[in-house]
Amino acid sequence: MKHAVLILLLLAGCASAVQDDPNVILRVAQFETPPDVYLYAGSVNVRFAVSAANRTKDPVTLNRIEIRTVGSGAYIIRSTSTPLQIKLAPGQEVTVPISLWGFARGGYASSREPVTLRATAYMTGPTGAFVRFLTEYIPQQ
Repeated sequence: MKHAVLILLLLAGCASAVQDDPNVILRVAQFETPPDVYLYAGSVNVRFAVSAANRTKDPVTLNRIEIRTVGSGAYIIRSTSTPLQIKLAPGQEVTVPISLWGFARGGYASSREPVTLRATAYMTGPTGAFVRFLTEYIPQQ
């Protein structure tokens, strides 16, 4: 009986997560960087383009985004929260630049390692707050 209740609660939780409209799309792309910018160990400024597309019939606001790296790569970014307050009208797509501080590991091989980013976008719509998750794989030159 306990297992049936647990499975029912799990399915109910999954069903409520699906109610958020998947038509709000988020992307994060790294701006091109000069060659060998991650060659030396230390603090680096990494610039990104955050794109949000509202494919719904309701206005949506992107309140903030948290970006961090997963594992090792050319650079490491600790979990950083960036307030945005971007209002998206129905059918609108907006791209904004953001800049984050990271730490380059240094070395020729490390400077060319791809970076995996994990982003969490906090948004609000007509039915309340919701969250979008995103994982981006960014190859380095």
